[in-house]
Amino acid sequence: MTQHIKRQERRGDANRADTARSVRKRLGQPENTRFLNQMPHFSLDTDMPEEFHDLLGKLDEAERRAG
Repeated sequence: MTQHIKRQERRGDANRADTARSVRKRLGQPENTRFLNQMPHFSLDTDMPEEFHDLLGKLDEAERRAG
């Protein structure tokens, strides 16, 4: 792999990380949180099987670690 391609890949990775940080920051703003919590697709289904609750917990933990 050439230096140029490696540099492009690193730049792409950095851009994706910046975009992810920006989205997380904006979604975490209080006005967005209030709005999203009112939407039905962002509410937790209490009749969900325990297996899915466990998977969502693992997803939350992975997102916290990713930062």
